[in-house]
Amino acid sequence: MKTLPTALLTLLLLSCLLTGHGAERSHPSIFQAWNGIENLPDADALHRLARHDLVFADPYLLLKIWWDVSETQPYEGLATRLNREQRSAAAARKASLRVLNPHIRLLVELRYRDAKYLSAENEAGVENWWEVGFYPPESPYWLKGADGAPVIGWGEDTNGNGTIDAGDRVLHFLIDFTNPDVQERIVAQAVALERSGLFGGIMLDWWNEDSATSPIAPQDWSETILTLEAELAARLSILRQIRDRVSDDFLILVNANMRQIPLSAPYVNGLFMECYKPEYDRGYTRQEIRQMEGTLLWAEQHLRSPRINCLEGWRVVTAYTPDRNTRVAERNSEENRRWMRMITALGLTHADGYVLFADGNAIPIPDHHHNWYDFWDADLGQPVSERGQRYEGREGLFIRKFTNGWAVYNRSGQEQVIRLPEPAVGVTSGVRKRLHSVPDLDGEIYLR
Repeated sequence: MKTLPTALLTLLLLSCLLTGHGAERSHPSIFQAWNGIENLPDADALHRLARHDLVFADPYLLLKIWWDVSETQPYEGLATRLNREQRSAAAARKASLRVLNPHIRLLVELRYRDAKYLSAENEAGVENWWEVGFYPPESPYWLKGADGAPVIGWGEDTNGNGTIDAGDRVLHFLIDFTNPDVQERIVAQAVALERSGLFGGIMLDWWNEDSATSPIAPQDWSETILTLEAELAARLSILRQIRDRVSDDFLILVNANMRQIPLSAPYVNGLFMECYKPEYDRGYTRQEIRQMEGTLLWAEQHLRSPRINCLEGWRVVTAYTPDRNTRVAERNSEENRRWMRMITALGLTHADGYVLFADGNAIPIPDHHHNWYDFWDADLGQPVSERGQRYEGREGLFIRKFTNGWAVYNRSGQEQVIRLPEPAVGVTSGVRKRLHSVPDLDGEIYLR
């Protein structure tokens, strides 16, 4: 069996000694949802990835390793182990990431609700064998509509009309995850990931206990192919089977948006709170913000330990375009920087988890790309006081003490003045004093 290069192992050991074995990560703690940083052109991909304390994506993006597929068996959904030939290089890449960030957690998304589909005709025309769909075209694992054809599950609204239609880029079709064979393959993939020793857990998208997610068409949710009862039973079955076959410290993260998931809670370590908003050219309403607070506090209290709750806010989009320079500039607008500070401070005051401010669904490119903000470079240390505490009992004004300072978040409806126990520097203002002013729908970090 191949081993890591001695020099790389030495670097990893030195990093652990310098950072302190078992030392806690500092806050704010930033995560990456699939896609990464776009505003640091001088940093390579590995260094951009390592800025995050938690990342979920496919195994190849994370560690350059893929499922064990071949020209003979090219379908990712049928694979139940990772590629053996790529394991040594993947382990070396993981060690390199750990040198750069000893606290980084790597989670693999497992597809269970939807995936890439190609018809037999389209599959016959692919240039390379690995460009096929997730399952074979005629597989019983695809969920079928009334006409017997696979059903669109997700796509990019490239024309900006608010629906996924013939003029858009269809990305995924629905999987019948009520099928016991599908569930067994999902569980087998989770087990393979843990046994590889490369990954710390999995992420499951589209997690819902309130409504079914199998619409008869992407733009028509008046009916669903599977009932809520059937979907919920299947989801809980998947969770139970995975938990029965992995260790207690194997992490499960689910995307429940801003919803609470009490039935799944005993099996799940964290929510990916992808905070949806229906209008891409505005920020969040106060009702939406209060829902973020409530769900985040609930998840911090009720999910299994270790908890890895991830709060993601979406930026305001004014130019509906795939142009990269425009995206980078818009994320850095005064309005979006204010929303970034608010989302970050909300996460700091209400949870011990991770935060992200990124692109949502409202541009015709893959979602969740983001800028890296200097605000996130602040070193608050670890939380000292409890979550969700109001400053002097004021409605909508929250403060939390950390080892190196304070985080403050304001949604009270007006600008607020706070007095800190000692002089501290506002990361945004750069001013060191005890008395600070925090605008409405904003947040700040104060360092001693």
